[in-house]
Amino acid sequence: MTKIGTLFLTVLVMASFAFAQESYQFVSEFPVGNTLDAYGQGLAVDGAGNIWYTPYYASDSVEVDTSGDGVADEWQKCRAIYAFQPDGTPLPFSPIKIITVDGVADTLWNSNRGLRTDPNGDIVAGSWCVYYRINHETGEGMAKLLPYPRPDTEDPWDGESIIAADFDADGNMFVNAVVATVGPIKAFDADWDFIDDVVPVDRLAGYSRNISVSADGNDIYFCNFTGSYGLVRFHSNDGVDGDYLTQVDSLFEGMAVETSNWNPKTGYLWVGSRNDGNGYTSCTWYAVNTATDEIVDSLKWNGELDGALPRGTDFSVTGDTAYVCTFNSWNVDAMQMFTLQPTGIWKYKRTIANGYSLDQNYPNPFNPTTTIPFKIAKAGFTTLKVYNTLGQEVATLINNDLQPGEYKAEFDGSRLASGTYIYELRVNGAKLSGRMNLVK
Repeated sequence: MTKIGTLFLTVLVMASFAFAQESYQFVSEFPVGNTLDAYGQGLAVDGAGNIWYTPYYASDSVEVDTSGDGVADEWQKCRAIYAFQPDGTPLPFSPIKIITVDGVADTLWNSNRGLRTDPNGDIVAGSWCVYYRINHETGEGMAKLLPYPRPDTEDPWDGESIIAADFDADGNMFVNAVVATVGPIKAFDADWDFIDDVVPVDRLAGYSRNISVSADGNDIYFCNFTGSYGLVRFHSNDGVDGDYLTQVDSLFEGMAVETSNWNPKTGYLWVGSRNDGNGYTSCTWYAVNTATDEIVDSLKWNGELDGALPRGTDFSVTGDTAYVCTFNSWNVDAMQMFTLQPTGIWKYKRTIANGYSLDQNYPNPFNPTTTIPFKIAKAGFTTLKVYNTLGQEVATLINNDLQPGEYKAEFDGSRLASGTYIYELRVNGAKLSGRMNLVK
């Protein structure tokens, strides 16, 4: 390779490193082998690290009394909320199809409208127009709230469709409606007593699926997936005690934001984009450093999109595992799981040292075989080995003298368990490595 070619390749890799960081790498569908309906509408990780999921459409059924004689005699379709341990085992109370609050049992007939975890680790679920707080340890209902009642109805629990709420560190809950122009952004305290209309309706537009709020309560991020609004940030110097119109700005105009949530490890706000164009990729989650307003990381739905829209995201308690779900596709996973890789590991990385290079394996993830490309600049004794994350050698692919040139090594993981593996190239004092994911 000429010096000009080497310089170009180095610059290309540096540009990719700066813009296309993907520190979370796909592991598997979640739960593995589960057949949940994939029209996801909500995803949340509770305070114990369990993963909650709900689809938009009716995914289960309950037996009801249709004759009025007090005996259940017919099964009818209903919505459900599912909860899993991190290993994919359902919690004892999952699925939840009926939520009882103050002795009143509500069947989840209406479309689900998102899930969120409050500062106590409990789950707040939206069902059409009503929020329910659910004890994450027992699955029992704790509270019920109708934030946008309709004045022209006799049903006391009829209202406008809602989004996935969010909370500040004090437990204050912030909400808005799917059709943003039907009502202002509202704030409720930790007991769900109304505080105030914090953003007037004339400052909102389009359609929304969720809202995000900074831990100190000073910034509200209104997420819009219509038009070109991106994220609209409303700032108050004093949180709910101040004026959220003190400063208003827009971030990432042209991004259609379907979902957002905070990573507890980094403090970054992850936003899911539904659109291709304007520099953004459909069904991709971008990490935003809200201190600098820069996109610093990303992850993309693995596999065929089939019209899928990013509709939910949350992280393990430590922030090392990301869970995402999509809407609008029957033929994809309900959820997918990604794990955090060490700093400097990229999904499509080429490692270069003094003319030696080691490319990302392909395909990645793989099952059970994959190809590892590499290049050596000078003849020498060469080894290419594969290790598990404990540092134990599991395979030797190359162990002999090689001449200068480009090579491809084939790796067969059929005898290994699913997981992350490290492949390492050593030649003439150069040591290069990469990571790959085996998914069975």
